[in-house]
Amino acid sequence: MKKSIRLLVLVGLCLFAGVVPYAQSDDDGSEDCAMCHEEVAAAMAETIHGITKRGAPSCVACHGDGAAHMDEGGDPSLISKPTGTAGVQLCLECHGQTQAMFSVRSAHADTSIDCNACHSIHNPDHGRRALLKEDTNPLCASCHAGQANSFRRPYGHRLDLGGLDCASCHDPHAGAGERSLRVNRAGEGPCVDCHAEKRGPFAFPHVSGVTGDCMSCHQPHGSTNPMALTRSNVSQLCLECHSRIVPPDTLGSQTPSSHNLRDPRYRNCTTCHVAIHGSNTSPALLK
Repeated sequence: MKKSIRLLVLVGLCLFAGVVPYAQSDDDGSEDCAMCHEEVAAAMAETIHGITKRGAPSCVACHGDGAAHMDEGGDPSLISKPTGTAGVQLCLECHGQTQAMFSVRSAHADTSIDCNACHSIHNPDHGRRALLKEDTNPLCASCHAGQANSFRRPYGHRLDLGGLDCASCHDPHAGAGERSLRVNRAGEGPCVDCHAEKRGPFAFPHVSGVTGDCMSCHQPHGSTNPMALTRSNVSQLCLECHSRIVPPDTLGSQTPSSHNLRDPRYRNCTTCHVAIHGSNTSPALLK
């Protein structure tokens, strides 16, 4: 009973993810593979690829006809291994929903990283999400060492708390940099999924995504500055937009003449402009 429920759940996950099951025939020769590759076949049966007889890819579907391979005593040169661009295209035959993301515009595709670089198709650890070779954070860190080290800074996100990982904010099949950030159906980035109080809408918005976004002021991975700001001095950060030092013109209102920036009390902007993410009562973000 429990096994049946588990199979139904996994099939449901496949359908929810848009995976088109491969129609495996009963006599495609895959059973012969298990005669030599018994451990691999047993592990495969515990993955989402092996949940049903007619709902998952077979050995032949990915590796081709293995008759010559078997006749020659298991010669590895006589069996197909889905790697590189050909391997990606093979995976996309079933995982069609990834086609639009993992394309020539994908950061990983541009660096010739294929599906097998991150996923283990025969992974016996079926409890690991998406058949990843290892947990998300160390897997990403194996290539993105600079970003991984930035989390060691004193201010920013903590990947060891709250179940947060790289894939919480980034889509590994999407583009590079900011284009990899996940976007919800409202067109919002991942920041407001956790920081909902910053979402708005506000009558008087600030850095609403039109002339800037959260990363205009914050370093999301980690920062040496409080509140994970990009600058140690708040006034310097504000003046990057609220002055004419940014060509061709200011991105926001200029500081009034009454604000003598040589005076320390005027250099801590958020002492007065406390509603820095947006306000419903004050166009100057005073409250």
